[in-house]
Amino acid sequence: MKIYLIRHGIAYEPGEPGYEDDTQRPLTDKGREKMVKVAHVIKRLNIKPDVILSSPYLRTRETAEILAKELKYKKDKIEFSERLLPTGQPEPIFGEIIEKYMVEELMIVGHEPCLGLLISAMAGGDLNLAINVRYGSVCCLSADDFRIERRATLEWLLTTKISTKI
Repeated sequence: MKIYLIRHGIAYEPGEPGYEDDTQRPLTDKGREKMVKVAHVIKRLNIKPDVILSSPYLRTRETAEILAKELKYKKDKIEFSERLLPTGQPEPIFGEIIEKYMVEELMIVGHEPCLGLLISAMAGGDLNLAINVRYGSVCCLSADDFRIERRATLEWLLTTKISTKI
């Protein structure tokens, strides 16, 4: 199983006038532009997720929709999980993956610190690793079966800075 963990693109700052509700902060124009470039790179890497799973917050939904459009994935097929909120913890996410999403390729679009904790748990087996996923970055992990062992191998990490230069 390949798991692609992607942090949403640059969004309006929390509490900025007109965007006081954290769940409804959209991507900025710059964030949208950079995510389109990231999506192009993902397409060129021939990534074809069976499922795109996203946090329900607006900025992650918009990021997932940009990815879906570039990958020719129907955006009405994007799935949403409350477990992927910024405060989400790895164990419930593992449970949801095992229960619903044991597929060949799973794309997860989320937030910090949730994604950093998830990578720490999967790749290092330790929630105390200091991993911070930058806006628009993609982390590829591979795992055999989370029902047996909740571990994965870190295959690669693509930052937005690199993907916008490719």
